[in-house]
Amino acid sequence: QITHLCGLAVFESYLYTVNSDNLSILRINRYNGTDVQSLARLDNAKEIRVYQKRTQTAVRSHACEVDPYGMQGGCSHICLLSSNYKARTCRCRTGFILGSDGRSCK
Repeated sequence: QITHLCGLAVFESYLYTVNSDNLSILRINRYNGTDVQSLARLDNAKEIRVYQKRTQTAVRSHACEVDPYGMQGGCSHICLLSSNYKARTCRCRTGFILGSDGRSCK
């Protein structure tokens, strides 16, 4: 049925590819080659990739994440990450000084 394919992506039970004859995106059952469906047509497709939430890597937490009070890293003004994503330094905007707690600005 299909003579020229560009790009190939595998996700779950299907192969996804671009038919370069008519620039359509196809979904094909990967186990038996049946159930060929044309999903869309594009003007100039050469490659295909599948993005799905379950396949994305989790973002690791860092020291400047927003705390329950809405403050980044618990800093009242500015949170700066160190070279180690688990450590942070709080800084103040111009005209303020950092309090003895290392987080609040006065």
